[in-house]
Amino acid sequence: MNDNNFKSAEELIYNLQRGGEVEFEYDAKEYSITHIPDGIVISQAYNDDTEKVYETVEDVLGYEINGKKLGDIIHKLDVTFRCFD
Repeated sequence: MNDNNFKSAEELIYNLQRGGEVEFEYDAKEYSITHIPDGIVISQAYNDDTEKVYETVEDVLGYEINGKKLGDIIHKLDVTFRCFD
């Protein structure tokens, strides 16, 4: 298991609340979660059609990848970068 991986949705929420940014792979595709002035953006790398902006970090857990909510697959993500441990 990758040491960067999140063990729970709460761990991801805490990281994002602290201003953290995250990059991960899931189902052979790369994704990123970043902060902008209007909220938090999550998208698949190089695919603007997958971009969603959320107002709260908790809302990010509802982002869907292949019909599955991020909060439900958190333990299956291969986190390649995160700001905070």
